[in-house]
Amino acid sequence: MKKKINVFDIELDAFSAKEAMKQIIQYLESETISLVEVVTLEMLMQGQNNPQWKEQMQKMDLVIPCEKEILEVSGICDKTVIKDLENKTLLKMFFKYLQKDKKKIFLLADQKEELGILRKMMTLYGRDVRIVGQAVLPEEGGRKDNVINEINGLEPDCIISNLPCPWQEAFITESYPLLNARVWFGCGPMIQKEMDQKTAGKLKHFFVKRFFCYLAGKQQNDE
Repeated sequence: MKKKINVFDIELDAFSAKEAMKQIIQYLESETISLVEVVTLEMLMQGQNNPQWKEQMQKMDLVIPCEKEILEVSGICDKTVIKDLENKTLLKMFFKYLQKDKKKIFLLADQKEELGILRKMMTLYGRDVRIVGQAVLPEEGGRKDNVINEINGLEPDCIISNLPCPWQEAFITESYPLLNARVWFGCGPMIQKEMDQKTAGKLKHFFVKRFFCYLAGKQQNDE
């Protein structure tokens, strides 16, 4: 089942993990870079009144919802799609594929601590992945050109980003024509969400979900 959904004027792909993985494999086999972005509730709420961010999101080739509430407010009830999302099936399939095919991976974050979190996450979903390089890219600091040169010198198959929103989207939509890679995988806000849930507990996330559903319902009623 393939379907586009629209939340706050952002188009997302309501694919099963298997369908999304097929698409990503095609991207990895192409000669040009493709942009894959994982989207959280917080990203959608933060960007709903940001025209520049919405324009950047339109440049993504694959936009993957991170939480089932995004599907539910759009009327998606497919059990396979929801189960894949809850079990993080796509992440597991993706990292296992990168490991099995020995794809070269470059890690990107805005702080050293975030690089460590990204490495830890990857060990959970795919051991022995081939990390050929990593870089810290703060929004302020003027390192963008240096990082692009580092990436291009290593010619990775995949760049996995742990940059925060909206810096993550601003960087890649401006820089992707210059990057020598096959896939950009932006998952920074998703990682931050998981870390927040561990530190702040489930109560905070419960209220985030409630507020998101309220805003999405209000938008639908206004339309």
